[in-house]
Amino acid sequence: MKEARPSKPRFSGGFKTFSVSISINRESRVEGRLFVFSQGSRTKVLEYLWLKYLWDELSRLEFQLLVLSGALDSDLKFNCMKAINIQGKRATRKRLLKLFPDGEYARERYLGFKRLDVEIYEYQRSLPKTPKFSGWIRSASAKGSKNNPGGSSYLETLTSDELWQEEETINWLFLLTVENKL
Repeated sequence: MKEARPSKPRFSGGFKTFSVSISINRESRVEGRLFVFSQGSRTKVLEYLWLKYLWDELSRLEFQLLVLSGALDSDLKFNCMKAINIQGKRATRKRLLKLFPDGEYARERYLGFKRLDVEIYEYQRSLPKTPKFSGWIRSASAKGSKNNPGGSSYLETLTSDELWQEEETINWLFLLTVENKL
């Protein structure tokens, strides 16, 4: 693991950067991070990594970035990973292409994203020393108002039933793993 992050990527041209925290050790005051150089935005990099996961193999750093960056925020992507563990990539891709014929998960789209240059580095940085809190405060006014309930407004509980609509939940794992003969 490198101690300092690199300042420039190996590819030429303009680039964007972002970083994701891997782990934090408060006792030794060290934080592990993944630092990313890319030609595209953060969302494009995560979309590229998702398509690469579906059609190719990810490296250890790429898989860490995909999981830790919050790219698996949708229920579909999470259940897609479960379906890949159950039945494999080929069958899951086949079902995805049947469910989404618009080409959102097509191989051609992935091949277009392959032109995106992405470099991922792992590094550690030291955290600042935090001052200890003894619990002592100067006066009650320094603590804040004692009468502040701090909760939500009572008006939020008085909403009408017409505004509340339940969302239908889709069982993506069932749709991705069970073959429907229609």
